[in-house]
Amino acid sequence: MDEWAAIELIGFLIRSKAIWKNPKLLKLVEDSSSPTQAFKNVFKATGSQKKAKAGRWYACAIRDYGKNSLGTLVAILQSPQGVEKLEELLAQTTSLKMGQEE
Repeated sequence: MDEWAAIELIGFLIRSKAIWKNPKLLKLVEDSSSPTQAFKNVFKATGSQKKAKAGRWYACAIRDYGKNSLGTLVAILQSPQGVEKLEELLAQTTSLKMGQEE
């Protein structure tokens, strides 16, 4: 995975944060056939637009990057140090982006 793919994956995961700590919703998304179906399933289960959108983004990440890589990354982000690790990673990716533009 190159830097830009990693940045895109992190973007998907940031947008899906509302469901990270709910294994039931993560499983519901993983079992969905598409991002649109994931949105519908999560909305039906929760009644929350925010969580349904998060489910759709998580499903996009699964579609594009697979379940195995996501599970590991989400586990890191759920950890007590996850926020710091994410901020560090985002700082690094911002530096990469700025370096590419110059």
